[in-house]
Amino acid sequence: MNKTCLALALALLINSAPADAARVTVDRILATVNGEIITQSEFEKYKAMLLMGAQEIPADMEADRQLLGQLIEKKLILQEAKKLEITIKDKDIENALDEVLRRNKIDLKTLAKELARKGTTVADYKKILEGELIQSRTIGRAVHSKINITDKDMQEFYDQNMRGSTKAGPRVRIQQILLLIPGQASQAQITDIEKTAKDLHRKILAGEDFGKLAVKYSQGAGAQLGGDIGYFHKDELMPEIEKLAFSLQKDQVSPVFKTEIGFHIIKVIDTAGSVSDNAPGGSWEDHKKNIQNAIYGAQFEKEMTLWMQQLRQKAYIEIN
Repeated sequence: MNKTCLALALALLINSAPADAARVTVDRILATVNGEIITQSEFEKYKAMLLMGAQEIPADMEADRQLLGQLIEKKLILQEAKKLEITIKDKDIENALDEVLRRNKIDLKTLAKELARKGTTVADYKKILEGELIQSRTIGRAVHSKINITDKDMQEFYDQNMRGSTKAGPRVRIQQILLLIPGQASQAQITDIEKTAKDLHRKILAGEDFGKLAVKYSQGAGAQLGGDIGYFHKDELMPEIEKLAFSLQKDQVSPVFKTEIGFHIIKVIDTAGSVSDNAPGGSWEDHKKNIQNAIYGAQFEKEMTLWMQQLRQKAYIEIN
């Protein structure tokens, strides 16, 4: 199970509102996913989990609409798990619980007291862990199993993005954040994606680290390397990217711009001639782990996006 999910799940339960407060909240149905409802209280818990520790909590309707979309996707994945008859053994849940206790340096009695103070139980908490484990295993079967990285893939990535070039003329090394536009996306979906890109751009201009945001949000090549996609000469990039890349100075960040595949933000991290001292030496085997991470991240995002599109197309979803 993803360690971040474990930590967030713990934070969700320990920081959630007491049961008495929940009882006086007027609940309502926000959406129906293949006959399964999503209530306001469930949405609020999900929002609290995702935004735990965030410096700013978005309160606008657009942000809530995006979060609801993510919760709908979570429901679709768990429903798919039922069709695939994916189950989790009690031992796996206990191991996940032990990992939570270890990482948070608490014992079971302390956890039980904290949960009881908020009106819930260890049994309830185990249900959350079970859901996260099922979701992870379902994605593993549906998405991870489709990813195959060959030595040829790694060699090509190294040649195109990391190895020093002897080609004449100026070149630039860039980082990129790419938010893909799914095939047959509606105008509303495209607007949402553009808004997310602009929000990321504002964070970068406010001083947040480009590379960390790329790792978290980018759906393009090099995401796991902080968005670093290497060096390029002219005529080696998409025209829209090239125009900006060669007009920016080192460490400058572009505005959000759109191409046929999605919304981009780029940052020039080096400008050089034929060969740069910053280019890594050796062969692709010397950088195998980083290359695997970069290729895997790009392939995972592609396969995950396609799979979720397929689940949505087959589903009946009603948003109130």
